[in-house]
Amino acid sequence: MKKLILLTFMALAVVACSTTRLTPEEKAAKEARKRQQLTENLNDRHFTIHVDYMQPMRGPMKRLTSDYELTLHGDTLISYLPYFGRAYNVPYGGGKGLSFTTLIRDYQVVEGRKDNYLVEIKARNEEDEFVYNIEVFANGNASISVQAHERDAIRFTGAMELEEHR
Repeated sequence: MKKLILLTFMALAVVACSTTRLTPEEKAAKEARKRQQLTENLNDRHFTIHVDYMQPMRGPMKRLTSDYELTLHGDTLISYLPYFGRAYNVPYGGGKGLSFTTLIRDYQVVEGRKDNYLVEIKARNEEDEFVYNIEVFANGNASISVQAHERDAIRFTGAMELEEHR
């Protein structure tokens, strides 16, 4: 009886741990859906990029342990990103850095040659003018480069949250 129970348990464990394999057609369809979602999110100006690494201009790459993100909802940019680097002309106390909400001034999306998208967002707050250059790859990974007039440039990497088209 013990052997039967053990054998049944082992069989269930093997079945439960088996992975399902996608056929090439299913894999291609899944990638096409993901790319369609990516295209719709970028064209509708509605996306969020969750950031997990940063690379200041003057320093090594650092892993981020908090939840930082860059969000675009229509014409509103919500930048909640850390900043490490040299600031040239900022308010006393360091100012807001890259944590602010503002209206965007310009938004351009260009499809790249290597199955990616290049996005340029220009924004301004009361402290500085910013240019966000974002490269979004077909798998949803993203690289963000931020240039400001009064601060050194900084780079971030993360992943875009793919949402269903609304």
